[in-house]
Amino acid sequence: MRNLLLVIVSFLLFTSCGTNNEVTVGTFNIAWLGDGINDKEPRDKVDLDNISQVIRTINPDILALQEVENVAAIQRVIDTSYYNIITSSYPKEQKTALIINKNIEILNTYQMDELSLGNKDLRPGILAYCNFEGFDFLVGSFHFKSTSRYDDTPFKKSRSFDIRQEQSTTLLSEIEKLVRKHNDRDIILLGDFNDNPLKKNSNITALENDDFDFLTSSLMSCKYSIWKSIDHIIVSQSMKEKAILPSLAMIDINSMFNEEKAQKVSDHCPVILKFKLE
Repeated sequence: MRNLLLVIVSFLLFTSCGTNNEVTVGTFNIAWLGDGINDKEPRDKVDLDNISQVIRTINPDILALQEVENVAAIQRVIDTSYYNIITSSYPKEQKTALIINKNIEILNTYQMDELSLGNKDLRPGILAYCNFEGFDFLVGSFHFKSTSRYDDTPFKKSRSFDIRQEQSTTLLSEIEKLVRKHNDRDIILLGDFNDNPLKKNSNITALENDDFDFLTSSLMSCKYSIWKSIDHIIVSQSMKEKAILPSLAMIDINSMFNEEKAQKVSDHCPVILKFKLE
């Protein structure tokens, strides 16, 4: 794991987090969000405005992003006067990232290269150690290996399962190093884990243990209602005590836009949760 230089977009305007020490945290896979130059998934101004509308609807203080090309791509859809931006240095278009309210102090940032398992096609995680009103905590954005149409042989499919399992145990061991470094077990893990711990033969159950809980395991996919959600908020036990559980929600972009427009936003829906940090 390595420290990162923080990419900060600096403006004079600062706005506050929620009242009473409440912070809204979420995760959103925006599906190939590009910077407008030879994008794999081209989007026009209307598409970008719709993505921006979704983010404004969430109104997050911290939002984990997946499948973003770079800082410039993120700047196309957020209010840069409000957020700091942190991205991984993954050389391909599907980076993990965090956008963080400027009233939350970022004490340190880390790139978890270990999640790539030595494979250049697997995505590293990105983490920030933060302070809000005197409360320190660690938050991260992750994107695990999928099982896709490219895993078109029994071996490839089985291998994708094994990779997610190995990524789960690797994430735990690397997080434990940061726990020891900061002497702090207030942790929020966000992202697209391409699995659900309640699925039969789930490959990410290592993350459901005495130290961590999936708060999103019961959510269903917004795209296919018979599928369980793969976008998750995972918290340490101390952070679970600070979670405002009734606020847990999946924002259904399919109810915000018609089918064609929703598809240009993403094939994922954002998941959000409020915490009372004190």
